Amino acid sequence: MEKIIDLKTAEEPAPIRRWRTLSAPINPSNINSQPFVGRIGGNQLHAVSQSDPDYEKLQHTNPDAVQSPKWAGILSLRPFKDIHLWRNACLEGVGLCCWVFIAGLIAHGTADLSSATSLGPILPVGIAAIVQFLIITLFIFSLGPVTGAHLTPLITFATFLAKLTSLPRMILYITFQCIGGVVGAYILRAALGGDPDVLVYSPGCYVNPTEVPAKQVFALETMGSLFVLFLAFGLGLDPRNQGSFGPALGPFLVGFSSAVALFAGGVARPGYLGLSCNPARCLGLMAAAHRFTYHWVHWVGDLTACVVHAFIYYAVPPFCNQRIQD
Repeated sequence: MEKIIDLKTAEEPAPIRRWRTLSAPINPSNINSQPFVGRIGGNQLHAVSQSDPDYEKLQHTNPDAVQSPKWAGILSLRPFKDIHLWRNACLEGVGLCCWVFIAGLIAHGTADLSSATSLGPILPVGIAAIVQFLIITLFIFSLGPVTGAHLTPLITFATFLAKLTSLPRMILYITFQCIGGVVGAYILRAALGGDPDVLVYSPGCYVNPTEVPAKQVFALETMGSLFVLFLAFGLGLDPRNQGSFGPALGPFLVGFSSAVALFAGGVARPGYLGLSCNPARCLGLMAAAHRFTYHWVHWVGDLTACVVHAFIYYAVPPFCNQRIQD
């Protein structure tokens, strides 16, 4: 007699378990987002407005977190006690360390192209300009919400003179930027074999003193830095551009302006491989290369550009609602 198998009672395979998660978009109130009026690419969108009930309190505790801060708050040393400010300064150093390392690798790999073709330094400087555009744009997107993505003493000091960065933030940022540039350059030198000469021909940080006198280097660096500042403030810090192209396009435009400055200076004349606009980066590369030729220009020229830009900034206030009278 055949055994009848009941299909209903037969063992069935275990059903596939579908895992369900309780994940959801993070509540904005739980995100540690610190407002900063000097954030590059933010167009002051992430600063506390005067209508906020905590505006007056932040004027004293975090003066560069509010719109239109006062000089008394900007010069206050109270923010030195803020541990978050120290963390942000450290991240600025880490960012510049990575920038020096990656850009240095590409500069070393393309250095021989200046003599391989009839274009001379145009080809390696052009590649360096493209790399700088990409690096600055990506770092503004990455570090903008955290530190403001200055990554150069040029921007940090200029925003301080414009009352967009507090004195403690300026001191900490520039200090850690210099440390990051030096650490990144020495790591780069070690990765390339340890010979200091491999870092000499770095676009933006090389000058041949036999071909270019110091006064011409000073003029090139000062005007190039002023060009970068003028565009960075208009494209990345002017609140009126919030509706024009918004913070999403600002980093691309700021990065592109810096790349144009590097390329223009690099093809201007022999013996000069482009504008620096970042003395901390050149400090690291020149320290690792044991060559400080005209390095003072990278600081004096940039600081001069910051002072000139600040004079223009206050002489023609960009945010004042002024009526033109006959």
